[in-house]
Amino acid sequence: MPMSNPIDNAYEILDRITDGFFAVDEKWSFTYVNSEATRLLFRDRDDLVGRNIWEEFPEAVELAFYDQYHRAIREQTSVMFDAFFPPLKKWFDVRVYPSVTGLSVFFQDITHQRIVLCHKEQHYKSLFEQNPDAVFSFDLEGKYLTVNPAMKQLLGYSEEEFLQQSFIPFVSAEDVEQTIAYYQKAASGITQRYQTKAVHKNGSFVYVDVTNMPIIVNDEVVGVYGVAKDITDRYLEQDELRKTKERLESFVRNNADAIWVIDLEERVLEINPAFETMFGWSADSVIGKKLPIIPDFLKDSIQKLHERVKTGTSFMGLETIRERRDGSLIHVSATLSPILDFDGNVIGLTGICRDISSRKIAEETLKAKTKQLESFMENNVDSILIFNLDKEVVQVNIAFENTFGWTKEEILGVHLYDLPFIPPEILAEERRAVEKDQQTPILGLETVRYRKDGAILDVAFSKFPVYDAEGKMDGWSVILRDITEWKKSQFMLQNSEKLTVAGQLAAGIAHEIRNPITVIKGFIYLMKSGFGDKEEYFNIMSSECERIEQILTELLVLAKPHPSKVEPRDIRLIMMQTITLLHTQAIMNNVEIVTEFQQGVPVAYCDENQMKQVFINFMKNAIEAMQKGGKLIIQIKQTDDEKIMVRFIDEGTGIPKEFLSKMGQPFHTTKEKGTGLGFMVSKKIIENHSGEVHIESEWNKGTTLEIRLPVIKGAVEASAKLRC
Repeated sequence: MPMSNPIDNAYEILDRITDGFFAVDEKWSFTYVNSEATRLLFRDRDDLVGRNIWEEFPEAVELAFYDQYHRAIREQTSVMFDAFFPPLKKWFDVRVYPSVTGLSVFFQDITHQRIVLCHKEQHYKSLFEQNPDAVFSFDLEGKYLTVNPAMKQLLGYSEEEFLQQSFIPFVSAEDVEQTIAYYQKAASGITQRYQTKAVHKNGSFVYVDVTNMPIIVNDEVVGVYGVAKDITDRYLEQDELRKTKERLESFVRNNADAIWVIDLEERVLEINPAFETMFGWSADSVIGKKLPIIPDFLKDSIQKLHERVKTGTSFMGLETIRERRDGSLIHVSATLSPILDFDGNVIGLTGICRDISSRKIAEETLKAKTKQLESFMENNVDSILIFNLDKEVVQVNIAFENTFGWTKEEILGVHLYDLPFIPPEILAEERRAVEKDQQTPILGLETVRYRKDGAILDVAFSKFPVYDAEGKMDGWSVILRDITEWKKSQFMLQNSEKLTVAGQLAAGIAHEIRNPITVIKGFIYLMKSGFGDKEEYFNIMSSECERIEQILTELLVLAKPHPSKVEPRDIRLIMMQTITLLHTQAIMNNVEIVTEFQQGVPVAYCDENQMKQVFINFMKNAIEAMQKGGKLIIQIKQTDDEKIMVRFIDEGTGIPKEFLSKMGQPFHTTKEKGTGLGFMVSKKIIENHSGEVHIESEWNKGTTLEIRLPVIKGAVEASAKLRC
């Protein structure tokens, strides 16, 4: 049997393989084409063998086939590549093996696989490009290789700004170290998931959830894939939720009110420290047990409340009683609320209570005081009215009805300026006083009011501001004391004192009158005898008669009752008229009266007759105090605070200290036959003129008595006090 040709055997084998195969010589002419190659190229073997490959397939010159084949020849190295051949609309997987005589080329039709792969690539590309999460890849040095649009949108950088840069500049400084550690583990083949803060181009932080996965090719890690999800909103929500949880826990833990939580079986789940302090129960002793703070007599009612809370009802400001561990009871203000799950179902109850025992005690005390004040007001003998800030009467007592005759119903709600018992002639004056200063109290201002029957009453008017619980003025109260009878007694007392003074002056005045009468009698005798110049006698006698008339006039003014008449008067003139009356008594007691009057002293509103009574009383006291004679200095001047000062300075025996504090009280006097009423009446007169009386005295050295009166521009109040 003849042996077969090895070349023929080789060609037979090549014809049987599933890959297309052809061979070309060094001149690029086909030397062999197998059956699969003719099928794939749609050409007969006889049409190709011996022909130039580039002439038969000129389209390949512009394709990868030409470059790769020449490379294999040039470098004498095998090459493998995929390429698309447009004339045949096919993709080929090509392997080229060079030799010194040409090339051997194996190729397969991979069009279907390529289409499938292309679809996969499109899918992966779409997944990469359209992914809402940031997708990127690094090389083993941590430099970006690819970034998708979501990555650019996430941090605000362009693709060019990412590529070939390390990820480190895009991570917050505080997270760099841990991020590098996660990357290194991924680069070692272990998938990592973590959260970090990335740095946006505008400098803000972006919180991201990152997954790093190794890129493995041929069992070798060649890079790292990354997927980053923006969790900034979720992080901030979680952070706010965490902070809210911490605040709530702090609120419960540090709240001064007792707080507890119970389940639907009413077992205690949690209590705060204030609960332990308020009720004396520790957390360990109550958790898991029934709430121990409800007293037995309230358990049924509280159970009903709990059942209603379990239906979703809340109760706020419930004032009730709770029991401490030691058995004592305390008043509390409680709030009961349901605890809901995310579906709105009630899963428990919470309670908050505040110890209001001290407040309840204060309320009871306040109620008691209120009742006392109401009783005081209703049973007070003085008339009391309460006004609000709108100047309307809001409360009147019984004494007002009894004194003035109007009922409460007739007065309540009436405006101050419409009240029927205020005389019209003083309404404007009182309005000015009220509008000027509503908060300054007025004490004992003497004025007049009308009764319902038209009678005029003398009253002592007092006004006090009324304040609310916060210390803000809420109105004012007015007290009217009927002093009509007292005024009459005072008037009688003043007249009595006048008569007493007049009687005491009688001796001195009689002596003063006797002297001019003796002179007159002597001149009459001379005139009868025909001696001397009768015209001169008449002048002297006329002068002495005027002297007598002046003395008697002043005496009558003092002794005769007069209605109060408040007018502008010169205090210096009144003083000189008073000195005229007491001049003789001063001489008889060897007392020299020295006047020191300042020029330009303004006038004052006063009752001239009452003022003379005061001056006589004080001068008479000074004269009588100087039993061995001496000097009485009378000073009148205007002070720096725009008041008129009248000062009496004597050299008498003085007043002991124990008597000074009682001056002005009836029947307290240093005189053997005195009553003390003179000084009391005089002091009252000055005070009714809105003035002040001060005494300074030293035993055996003398006394200084000082009167201060308002000048005319401040005397309106004095006018109201002195009006009858």
